[in-house]
Amino acid sequence: MNNGQLPLGGDAQALLAPAQRLTNWRAFIASLAANREAVVKDPDLVHLATHVVEVFAEYAAHSGLTRAQLRQHLGPSGRGWPPAVLDSRLSLMIDMNFLEPYLLKSHQDRYVMRPAGLAGALAAQRLASHGGVDELIALMDRTRELFRHDNPDPALVLRELRTCRHGLVVFALDLQRQVATATPAELVIAQRQHDHTDFTRQVTGLNRLVTRAFPGHPVMEDAATALIEAAQFYRDQQIAAVGKVLDQGGASLNLDVLTAAEYAHLARTAGTERLGHFGACLVADAAPLWIDGQDVVEAAAACIPAATPRARPAPPLPTPGDDNDPLDALDDALAHEDLRQRVLMEDLLGDLTHVQLGDVLEAKGWPAAARLLADLLAADADPLAPYQVDIAVPVRVDAGAKVTYLHDVQLRLGAPQSGNEEEGDE
Repeated sequence: MNNGQLPLGGDAQALLAPAQRLTNWRAFIASLAANREAVVKDPDLVHLATHVVEVFAEYAAHSGLTRAQLRQHLGPSGRGWPPAVLDSRLSLMIDMNFLEPYLLKSHQDRYVMRPAGLAGALAAQRLASHGGVDELIALMDRTRELFRHDNPDPALVLRELRTCRHGLVVFALDLQRQVATATPAELVIAQRQHDHTDFTRQVTGLNRLVTRAFPGHPVMEDAATALIEAAQFYRDQQIAAVGKVLDQGGASLNLDVLTAAEYAHLARTAGTERLGHFGACLVADAAPLWIDGQDVVEAAAACIPAATPRARPAPPLPTPGDDNDPLDALDDALAHEDLRQRVLMEDLLGDLTHVQLGDVLEAKGWPAAARLLADLLAADADPLAPYQVDIAVPVRVDAGAKVTYLHDVQLRLGAPQSGNEEEGDE
């Protein structure tokens, strides 16, 4: 414990997770944004603003830097930014007045950086580590500066005191919600954003300044008292967060709730009693017995069961017809199919040399009509079969029929096709 705080480690500058950083930046810019897509989705792009600050501080001439010079110092040969990303971000910075033309004229290619952009880049870095607590610390410092004057303005002091109280309450309520809903690991991440603060001491000192500057002023005293209550509420939530981490993380023997740097900090600063307390809860296995490779081989050989070899089953007895060639069965099937088609064609023609089959197909309906049409086309394609099929181009449409769309089909009896026939002969 340090001045009323419960720090969990010394790694106060560790960056938050990318999702948490983006959430903090979105919340930070919400009061200025025109739409929900105002913040970049890649947190690494935010570092480009810091690199622009560095380049202007190190290389800017009397009249600023040109866009080509910015590309040179920030591109692959400089800070390593890809050209496409760099051009896109520079255009955005110019549109947003982060970079301004040296002369306020059209087609100016020399730029300077607006100081407000520097403040935004620094604020983005603080949000990436502490989630906004630094701004509340700055507000406390600014409020104390008011008392350096001989006669501080009561209205201004009262407004700053209330603003400080509002900030403390907002942070306390956020911690209270996370104590109720977050896991121990998430609480540790949240606590790292607060463990460098010392609001209890700062608020106490600020309360003394208010009492000394405005003795017997009930409104100012009430505001100072309310600020102390808000700081106590905030500290209670910090203690509750640490308590939940110790209770649940310790009970589950989860060593991942702290980082390696925090364990190293604890090893350097904690006494043997505290370190022994954590060691008493650890589960350790006994030292293994020493065995060499030959011992493993012998033990494995001794444990191999004596398996009875499986006898191969006798081959199945031959069945009648097994000596036949399989291709003979295929030839028989083809002959049977050819006979079935010839009988079908003869039944359709009867004693005629040609017949219209549109009504027959329509009467059968699908899928029988489809099977008959397939047989007709197969007979027409067979060069040894004396059948020809003509399909008319017009389409018969009858919404009430079994076959709604149908071409007129004619089956004709003709001579078998021959591969030696001249083109165009019937």
